[in-house]
Amino acid sequence: MKNKMDKVEKALTKKIEEQLEAKKYDTKITPMQQKFIDNYCSKYGQWSATQCAIHAGYEVKSAHTRASELLDWRVHPDIALIIQGRVAGLREAWDVDRDKHLAMLTKIRDAAMNKGQYGVANKAEELRGKVAGLYIDRNITLTKELSEDEINSKIKNIFPDRASFMAGQEDMANDMFGETLDEDDKPKKKD
Repeated sequence: MKNKMDKVEKALTKKIEEQLEAKKYDTKITPMQQKFIDNYCSKYGQWSATQCAIHAGYEVKSAHTRASELLDWRVHPDIALIIQGRVAGLREAWDVDRDKHLAMLTKIRDAAMNKGQYGVANKAEELRGKVAGLYIDRNITLTKELSEDEINSKIKNIFPDRASFMAGQEDMANDMFGETLDEDDKPKKKD
């Protein structure tokens, strides 16, 4: 999967560089564009591109359009190349491996212990144990379709005769509805 992403990223980088070379005039990145790049890369995944444009100083009414233009490699290949490079660096930092994961869980556990948050510390320690392979989660779900005869047989095991079955049904109805029937099949309140 990573190799496929690398190939796609290299192909896009090549296209961007070709577009950059074909650009008719050389433009410098403006301070607002630089601020947009900084916001977009530092708040990647937290802020939308529109929010980044607004915080960079673009008008609220046109921020969505400006953000779209700034991220379009055909319109601004220089900005797209910078963003692509910085986000690629972030992806490496975000890459999860066992050692980084254990180190971060240890930091979380230690910080939680220092603050007296023992529940958080306990959870971090449990997760460290899972990463190390000390815990194994095993779930077994068994399902069996019962035939009508099997269901009737099980009910007969619970209720040996008709009278006990009817008494059980009446008890359940009384628990649910809080009333009993008199001889005329009219509801009467429980005493």
